[in-house]
Formats: sequence, structure tokens, C-alpha cells
Amino acid sequence: LVIRRLHLVLLLAVVATRASAHDIPRDVTVQMFVRPDGHTLHVLARVPLRGITDVEYPRRERDTVDLARIEPALRDAANVWFLDDIDLYEGETRLGEPRVVSTRLSLESDRSFASYDAALAHVTGPPLDNATTIYWEQGMLDVLADYPITSDRSRFAVRARLERLALTVVTTLRFQAPGTPERAFELLGDAGLVRLDPRWHQAAWRFVRLGFAHILDGIDHLLFLGALVIPFRRDRKSTR
Repeated sequence: LVIRRLHLVLLLAVVATRASAHDIPRDVTVQMFVRPDGHTLHVLARVPLRGITDVEYPRRERDTVDLARIEPALRDAANVWFLDDIDLYEGETRLGEPRVVSTRLSLESDRSFASYDAALAHVTGPPLDNATTIYWEQGMLDVLADYPITSDRSRFAVRARLERLALTVVTTLRFQAPGTPERAFELLGDAGLVRLDPRWHQAAWRFVRLGFAHILDGIDHLLFLGALVIPFRRDRKSTR
């Protein structure tokens, strides 16, 4: 009887693990804009809600979202699933807690995040009409958060630890400091600390690290290195 109960517990654990894994999306793309302005660092982000599954939100018939009462749930999701996993630095100093200026629930078809100005106007503009029919998993969480900074001329860095949103998380980040061209970054999973305005040696070191990690990631790359090394080993033996 004890063995049967143990088997039952193990079976339930396996089923629960599979169900949980099934709920995790295969891939998610997060869009971010980071822009310093005076003594404020503005962060605009769009996160697919299909990667955020355990937030209690107000429902209407057929489990559609009650848009008239959605604001608190969006702020909870923004804090727990995005801002808590974003580390921003001014120089070597990690920035404190941000102020959530605005959140919005958007349709997947919305194209406001094509540019910073369009995204800002969208997130601070009117929300979806309450009559809109949308399911939580079909929506996008848009958030504007402000961090206090010393100067917009400082050097900034970010670490995005958003890998729990999906099996594969890609973060596209665009950064623009005053009087400089926009810089675009594509981060895979937790890419570590990324300098948004790096000095030349910081950029070179990150390039080397990424290249080395890319080589070690694939057996074909290792075989290629082996093929390059073998002739040199043979030459050394022949000269002895």
C-alpha cells in the first residue's frame, strides 16, 4: 500500500510538471526602449501576455478580459514579471525602484512599438475601448516606467533576466542618449550585463565572449576548430 501511494505521488508530480511545462510558451519577444532625459531614465516595454500565466485579472463572459477593471492586474504583471527582472545601471550603480507611469493592454495587431515616439504616445494615450473583446493570452502588456538618474550624460547598462517568460526569450532593445544615434541590441535569454554605450574595450571584450560562446555552443564549430588544429600538430611532430 505504501509503495502504491508513493507511485501515485510520483505520477501526480510528473503530470503536474508536464502540465506546467506545457503552459510555458516556446518563444517570446520582448520589445524595449531605453532613453535618458535629464534626471529621468524612461523605459518603454511591450511583453506578450501569453508568457504571464499566473496573474489574477478581472473577467467577463467566456473568460474575456474586463477592460474596465484591468489596470491593477496590469500593474501587478508589469512589476512581478518585468520590472523585478530588469536591472539598470548608471555607471556602476544599480538604479533603484522605478515609478510605473502607465500600463496598457494592447492587441497583438498594434504596431505602436515601431518607434519610441509612437510607443510613448500609445502607452500614455487612451486605453482600449471597454467593449473590445480580448483574451488575456492574446494581449500585449505595455508599460512606461521612470527611473531617477543623476544625468542623461552618464553611461548606462542593463541586465534583462526575462527567461522565465518562455523557453526562448528574445529582447529587442533600442537605446538613445541625447545627441547620439539610436543603438539597437538583441538579447537572448539572460545575456548578462550589457553596456548600452560601451567604451571600445568593453565592446571588444563582449564581442570576444559572444564569439567564444557561439563556438562552444555547436559541435560543428568544435569539429571545425579541430580540423584547423590537427595540421599544426602534425607539423610540430614532423619537425621534432
